[in-house]
Amino acid sequence: MSYSASHEKSVTISGDKLLVENVLKGNYNLAAQFLKQKCIRTFSYIKNTRLKRLDLDVNDLIDDFFLYLQENEWEKLKSFRFESKLQNWVNLVASRYLLKKYSKMLKEISLPKAPIDGIQSFVDEDHNSKVVRADLLETIGLLKNKREQRVLLLTLQGFDTKEIAEALKTSLNNVYVIKSRAIEKLKRMEK
Repeated sequence: MSYSASHEKSVTISGDKLLVENVLKGNYNLAAQFLKQKCIRTFSYIKNTRLKRLDLDVNDLIDDFFLYLQENEWEKLKSFRFESKLQNWVNLVASRYLLKKYSKMLKEISLPKAPIDGIQSFVDEDHNSKVVRADLLETIGLLKNKREQRVLLLTLQGFDTKEIAEALKTSLNNVYVIKSRAIEKLKRMEK
């Protein structure tokens, strides 16, 4: 690494340290300014790619993340170790936080678009609300195996396989097996 590159890195780190110190001393405007000026492209990218279907405002995402950083007296910011640029760290933490926070909303939007493994669509629109078809619920109720019923009902409610496994206190593989058997039984009943 050349002198100018190492000097630039040390200047950035000392600038980052000064920024973090000032924020922790109560200069919250400095943190807000930093997020809006230095990290706007990351927030815009997340909004326009991963969270596009949610129609969120970039400034709302920045404000949301600012509040997240502020929690527990800036605990997250205190964990920054100055091993990279503050901007890179913020971009990474913001990406993880926002995707985790809005993943449930994304699942809810995606839920009615695809039927479960080849079963005819299970969602009807009723006065702009999503309602699971009554005939499908009846058919699931005809399954003799209660675990199969529960797996399908949890799937219809939008739970992913990991969450279902935790609820049933079983392995992911077992959930896949239970689900596939139940779906095969439903397909046979549908005929």
